[in-house]
Amino acid sequence: MATFSSDISRKFARFVALLLKSSLRRACYTLRIFYALLRRLGHMCIRLGHDTSSTRRLQEELRPAICSSGLPTIHTLPTDMNQPGDRPHITLAVPVDIASPQHPLYLTPPPHPNSRDDFSIGTIDDIPVSNTSFDSGLPQIFLEMNTTDEPQFIFSRHAAAPLERIKLVPIIPTDVKRYDRNIKMKWAEPNCFVITPKDNKYEEEVQCGWRDFVHPEGPRVYYHHETRVFTDADMRIGKVDSKMLLGMAKALKAYAKNQSDVQARIGDGTELVLELNTEKGRTNIINSCGYYFVDHVKRVIFWAHSYTCEPHGEILFNVKAAKRLSHIKYSLESQYWYHCELYPHNRYLSRQIFEELREIIVHANAETITSDTSLAPFDGNELAKMLDLMDRVEGSINKMHAYSVCVVARFMRLFTKVKYTNFCGQPGVRVDADRSIYYKEGHERETLIFRLLNLILWYGPRKHYKRVQRVWVDEIINAPRWKDFINQLDNEWLGFTLYSTVMLAVDVSFLAVPGIIGPSLQTSPVIAVYMSSLCSAGSLVVAVLLVDQSKDYQTAEDGALYMSLMTNGIPGIENLALMHSLPYALLVWAMVFFGLALSIFIFDTDDVVTLATMIPGWIIVLILTLWPTIFTLWPTMNTRVGRLLNFAKSLPRQPERVVQYLRGSRHPELDQMSIDRTSDRVA
Repeated sequence: MATFSSDISRKFARFVALLLKSSLRRACYTLRIFYALLRRLGHMCIRLGHDTSSTRRLQEELRPAICSSGLPTIHTLPTDMNQPGDRPHITLAVPVDIASPQHPLYLTPPPHPNSRDDFSIGTIDDIPVSNTSFDSGLPQIFLEMNTTDEPQFIFSRHAAAPLERIKLVPIIPTDVKRYDRNIKMKWAEPNCFVITPKDNKYEEEVQCGWRDFVHPEGPRVYYHHETRVFTDADMRIGKVDSKMLLGMAKALKAYAKNQSDVQARIGDGTELVLELNTEKGRTNIINSCGYYFVDHVKRVIFWAHSYTCEPHGEILFNVKAAKRLSHIKYSLESQYWYHCELYPHNRYLSRQIFEELREIIVHANAETITSDTSLAPFDGNELAKMLDLMDRVEGSINKMHAYSVCVVARFMRLFTKVKYTNFCGQPGVRVDADRSIYYKEGHERETLIFRLLNLILWYGPRKHYKRVQRVWVDEIINAPRWKDFINQLDNEWLGFTLYSTVMLAVDVSFLAVPGIIGPSLQTSPVIAVYMSSLCSAGSLVVAVLLVDQSKDYQTAEDGALYMSLMTNGIPGIENLALMHSLPYALLVWAMVFFGLALSIFIFDTDDVVTLATMIPGWIIVLILTLWPTIFTLWPTMNTRVGRLLNFAKSLPRQPERVVQYLRGSRHPELDQMSIDRTSDRVA
């Protein structure tokens, strides 16, 4: 009996506790709403003053209403978004009236019955105000700053539910994780699938107010016509809550309209993209929400909060000295075109944008023909193909052809990115692909080790050093120049493999000559041939390895990553130049050792006739062999007559010059003189 009564008492106490807990929770919610309304009243009184109509306006602003989409809204004071004297622009904005294909890309939306109903949450300093009543059954959404000054949504699904928080993050179009969803299906054999006569609906239904489109590349995207919201979130029935998503969109737009620096940019043509980060397998649980607005007039993206551009991010793109907004604007425009590429549907392709792109391609094509230092991101063959595509895209002007819009937006994005990396419109603009626009103190000075190795490796490292400098300018790679650079290296290394193979065969054949290898003692010619064979084998192996490695960085993106890894160390470009010159240097040393072995074998005799015949011939062959090298040295000598005589006279001073070369700096005035003479000859 005591046990029975204790159970009843415990159950009764639990019931009373639950009743009190529910009542206290409702009381807390009521007090919070009342306090928020009072604080809101104070802010409105300060903002509106003591005008007689302020009370009526305040009541109108705080009075809940329901818009045409069924979402809760709060009336706000009208804001004049149209600036007088503005010139109309042709943009890629999604038109509101999609039944008028004769219009350009940007159309003013028609008035709606509830167009005056908006969603306001006040300023950032306000305590969140509910956008609906508890009895409406709709989620309550607030926008406020957390303790670390980061924006976040706070919402409650109903009165008894606890508050939930969604982090709000400003993002850029490249942060849309469309290509990183990592959604996989189970590998299973197909089963029999029966299609009945009544199965005539092959499209999956989406939630009310949303339209789904299939991107030209395959992903499905969603668009809400009234709020002009794009998202990759799954808006099919039973997936992401549409009311929750649209509530966040309206709250975000209302907050932006209340910001003096942003409200003029929020108009009827402004688009909003929401990127939801949901828990895996549970689309109704949202951890964070990324967003950005699209300004089709200025062709940029913007935010209602501050956005931090990281040095290695997609905005600054690791471009040094990027500080001016007039310069960074091109990077934002590149992101704008990527947005149009991600969401190309419901857009008219205007003639103005089409002709602008065609003019850019024509100029880039002409520049690649007339200049070897063109800044175009495509070579001549690619530009010719692009012009051919433009002739076919011309038929899509003033039409809603998503495929053509995607093509135009992608081309515009690539050309705009080039304008940013080359400081277009800035005082220090880059006009040639091989010209640096930065001043780096001590960067051009070669190290002592590099100078010494350059002599040992037959001046091959310096040649490759200059070639790498021309393609890796300011840590930026031009795609056509990189392709030419890689093809040139591959052809050179493949040629060295052939020469090294022939040289190795010659060495082995020389060792097979009777009398070369002694029975007990290795002669000097044999040792020299051994060294020649080792150098030939080394040249062959290094060339094969370099050709194999070059296959991994054929594209400009892979090349930029490879160059960053190879040049960020202490040796920098010098290390890369030394490595690229090894096949050539080892092959030359193989020839030198073979020539030494042959010379020792020839002159190791006491026959006067042989010596009298071979010594002049050996001298003549040596002079003819060094003739190309001598002629390349002559233009750098500050003399006009008697060059050969002066060169012969300077031979005793060559050791001193070598020491000066190793200790001192280079002679840029001589190099510049040679370059000027070459330019004069070309002109």
